[in-house]
Amino acid sequence: MLPIISVFPILLYLLILKLLDSFALAKWTRLATCFVYGILCCALLLVLTRYVRWNENWISPILEEMLKGGIVLFVVLRKKIRFLSEALIYGAAAGGGFSLLENIVYLAYNSEMLIGTAVCRGFGVAIMHMGCVSLTAVLLLLFLQEKNRLWVSILSFIPSIGIHFVHNVVQLNPTLHLVVTLLLFFGLFLFLFSYGDKKIYNWMDHSISIDVTTLSAIRQGNFSATNAGKYLLTVKEQVRPEVFFDMICCVQIHLELKIAKQSQMLLKQAGFTIEEKPEDVAKKLELQTLHKQIGKTGNWLLSPILN
Repeated sequence: MLPIISVFPILLYLLILKLLDSFALAKWTRLATCFVYGILCCALLLVLTRYVRWNENWISPILEEMLKGGIVLFVVLRKKIRFLSEALIYGAAAGGGFSLLENIVYLAYNSEMLIGTAVCRGFGVAIMHMGCVSLTAVLLLLFLQEKNRLWVSILSFIPSIGIHFVHNVVQLNPTLHLVVTLLLFFGLFLFLFSYGDKKIYNWMDHSISIDVTTLSAIRQGNFSATNAGKYLLTVKEQVRPEVFFDMICCVQIHLELKIAKQSQMLLKQAGFTIEEKPEDVAKKLELQTLHKQIGKTGNWLLSPILN
């Protein structure tokens, strides 16, 4: 019974965060990967604690947060996530996996614990772990574009380490601890989700405006007047004429698909059911063919525009 109680709050918390993801940006496969990674991190630390002794209050927060945050650092550096809602959810998944195994082990050694205490303790610790990794992920996403990536990466872990340290040092009633943790992280995450969705809207408004202008210029034969057209003219001499024509066609189809995708995101967020149009499927196949015809050099020259 107690192991089930330790699992339920974690899954509930992850489900709530996923439902808050109004643009459905977070991928279930990546969520599962982060969750399993968190479990493996906890298993590694449990093995280490059997052979190495360290100060639980000081060393554990540093080791745990650096290890749990490793996967979000990896995905942010690889540019696999671009929005705050994604960072929050993937971070929560990694922390959820960690707290799942930790709670099961803790309850196995404290089987006499009352159910109410187990729920408060398990839920509070789970939210602490998930919240800390999510906070690290958000800070990494916000600040890792700075030049000095090493120092920014280190500084992004400090707030979560600090929260974890306070959690270890300050001893509160399990119920009070749960309430404080819930208020802290849910208030923080609701603000960050709102901020993240606003950034998505601003990005789409700005991006769609530029894309529509560029696409209209291509169709009207004024592509050379746009920034993208001026850039392509500077690399025109590096490719054959037929490849250059294919590159312009590639840009046009890419913009058409991008505008359609951005419009679908807004409609989906508004509650409409979206089905992919047959013409969009055909355009994707045509785009793949064009990429092959253009070759590595042509695709490399196009990357500043397509990205």
